[in-house]
Amino acid sequence: MPGKFIIISFFLLTVLRTESSFAQKKPTYKQAEILWDSYGVPHIYAKNNESLFYAYGWAQAKNHGDLILQLYGQARGKGAEYWGEKYAQADRWVITNSIYERAGKWYDLQKPAMRKNLDAFARGVNDYARENPDKISADAKLTLPVTATDLISHAHRVTHFVFLAPQGQVAAAEKMQGDKNGSNAWAIGPSKSASGNTLLLTNPHLPWTDLYTYFEAQLVSPGINTYGISRIGFPVLTMAFNADGGYAQTVNTNDGQDFYELTTVEGGYKWDGKIKPFESKEHLLKIKQADGTLKEEKMTIRHSIHGPVVSDKNGRVIAMKVTGLGQSGMFEQYWDMARAKDLSAFEAAVSRLQIPMYTLMYADNKGNIFNLFNGEVPVRPLGDWKFWSGVVKGDTSGTLWTKTHPYKDLPKVTNPKTGWLQNTNEPPWTATIPMVNNYKDFPSYIAPEPNMSFRTQSSVRMLSNPSKITLDDFVQLKLSTRMELADRIASDLIAAAEADGSPEAKEAASVLAGWDHNTNSDSKGAFLFDRFVRNWVGGTAKLGTLGTASKLFLNPWDLNDPVNTPNGLADTKAAVKSLLEAAKEVKANYGKLDVAWGDIFRFKIADLDLPGNGGPGPMGVFRTMTLGAPVDGKYYPAHGDTYVAAIEFSKPLKAKVLTSYGNATQPGSKHRSDQLQLLSEKKMRDVWFTRDEAEKHLEEKTVFE
Repeated sequence: MPGKFIIISFFLLTVLRTESSFAQKKPTYKQAEILWDSYGVPHIYAKNNESLFYAYGWAQAKNHGDLILQLYGQARGKGAEYWGEKYAQADRWVITNSIYERAGKWYDLQKPAMRKNLDAFARGVNDYARENPDKISADAKLTLPVTATDLISHAHRVTHFVFLAPQGQVAAAEKMQGDKNGSNAWAIGPSKSASGNTLLLTNPHLPWTDLYTYFEAQLVSPGINTYGISRIGFPVLTMAFNADGGYAQTVNTNDGQDFYELTTVEGGYKWDGKIKPFESKEHLLKIKQADGTLKEEKMTIRHSIHGPVVSDKNGRVIAMKVTGLGQSGMFEQYWDMARAKDLSAFEAAVSRLQIPMYTLMYADNKGNIFNLFNGEVPVRPLGDWKFWSGVVKGDTSGTLWTKTHPYKDLPKVTNPKTGWLQNTNEPPWTATIPMVNNYKDFPSYIAPEPNMSFRTQSSVRMLSNPSKITLDDFVQLKLSTRMELADRIASDLIAAAEADGSPEAKEAASVLAGWDHNTNSDSKGAFLFDRFVRNWVGGTAKLGTLGTASKLFLNPWDLNDPVNTPNGLADTKAAVKSLLEAAKEVKANYGKLDVAWGDIFRFKIADLDLPGNGGPGPMGVFRTMTLGAPVDGKYYPAHGDTYVAAIEFSKPLKAKVLTSYGNATQPGSKHRSDQLQLLSEKKMRDVWFTRDEAEKHLEEKTVFE
């Protein structure tokens, strides 16, 4: 089995290469200390960058050791081998896309200083696990020791093959359930700020578990003092701020994943009128069984000129091409973005385009605000964005792209006259209103034509208020639970229900008439409206399809009035029917229609169970919370607000943050849920940015000598 030998040898050589480098010369890793504050946030002070990365690896292992080791194991394509069948499908995706193999090559391409930093981070993880064997589960220990290649492979898997090119997109008709992964981001310029200082909002909302988890930290060494969050297991901050500037990122509409339908024939597939053979390689996937034995599954991976074959069903063979697979400098770019002290330094970092997607939002204390539609965007030979969102013909070079757009081609906005910028995962055209970039000036495939979700409209409405904004205002606007959709149709729905005349319709109308359109914990009427909307659109599975372009509205969305349209009900009888069905469901399950939102929607981690607030993004709630499947009549977040940072670039810096689910996942840690009460109360914490502040709130100190 030559293929098997090559792959296994590659993994062993990676481990041996990295570990042997430690033996040959002991690095200066241990010149750092960690000040752990009362929320379990590590403030790491180091004398050099290697020590900083070492301590950061240690810190992540302390708070999230079981989780990061599990994720590193999956990034090797060995989840099923270590932990069983449920990881096999994810392993197949890793193996099919050569993620771990490519990560090894990317390790060799790192600049020497960054390679040392990554080695140091891995060493920190290993040392914590070795010195604290009782703190790491037996299952998680199967991944040890980890190497820098594991870090790269994990980040590569998450960025390129979960966010940019997820496995679920292979199906042409993927079912959407609720919200997509996303975020909110704002930047306020001096003309819009009450203090004259710029403001920045960072607000990802993602699932509260697994690889989506964030880790909050402060990293300080010569030349850098930055605060923010990493995707768990990443050795660098992925959203960050320093005393001079900072940035947020949101999932954008960059289509970096294309599918090509191949015409297969004996000997390969058709290509420009000829037959081109597949490149094939074999891999042996091992799957742990209940009795501890390993079942072996032979995988044959075929590659066309586009990339790997990712689907072969019912005679339809589809290959996938993904952008960014030649860009090995993601960690270096994030590192330089986090320490950028002005817009020119930030642009110098982001213009490398080593991160294949995300809208980037930036602000600094020089008065600059900046929005970039970032990504590796293919230079496509034909078609618009919608055309490339489907499956295209793969038998001709006429559909094959080979280059990506340079930085200068990407939509961006700097210091607009409005004084504000925003993104809520929509196309780049509505970064501010009136629009600065005309979509017709860009290739039609670069992003969808202008459209706005109800969450986008809520965002724009709040920022368009003529009043200047203080930091406290900024926080309160972010915490808004108002439902934009209700403002558009509730009055028509109430009138139609009253006109129906039935006692049930009148009672429902009365409850909705008394509701203030918020989704606070004490809001009565919000749950009835939520149930109505789900019925109205055809079920929860279709909630993600609800947008401003929906034909359910009487007056359609209008580009000339982008914030106030659509509105009204196209079919009032159908809407009343949906309302009556919702009322029947709510009364049957809860005994009354005016049940409080927080009695039904809960924030729960372990034994802590608190009233929830916020609501579905498709309904236009800026404080996005997606309701998962009910458990004993109660609903819990399937995903939603994960981390919020509101920063004023004043002197000294002012910032407030909250990590919804706490800063640890290790069993027994009190920091698994210690911020949940603040989330329930719609409060945020002050950032302890100076060393004096961290020491005043010190819970423990770790010193490396």
